[in-house]
Amino acid sequence: MIYLTSMVLLVIDFTIYTALIDAEHINKDEYITNHFDRWLQRACFFIAFAFTHIVYSLAAALLFTALFDQILNIARGKHLLYLGTVSKWDRFFQHKIYLYVTVKILSLLTSIFLFLL
Repeated sequence: MIYLTSMVLLVIDFTIYTALIDAEHINKDEYITNHFDRWLQRACFFIAFAFTHIVYSLAAALLFTALFDQILNIARGKHLLYLGTVSKWDRFFQHKIYLYVTVKILSLLTSIFLFLL
């Protein structure tokens, strides 16, 4: 149980850390137009989880998906469901807020389920 808790806390810490870095750049008007380096960093993090357990890797990615935008929005002083205009993710969900909330909730619930397997 301690191992599982440590993994979940590691994912949450990583999510907070990456969201705060992105928020710092955005708050300085250093807008992120190319997300490749961020995607690569995050992919490496989740691939590292796969060396432990492939299901935990998927659970970690889903937990990150569930929490990242909301932590970023809090760090930027925006409301929880704020969607920007730059990232493809935000542009896709811009006028599909119910789908966005559904994806976030399903990501969180599926993550919890997979971590408990």
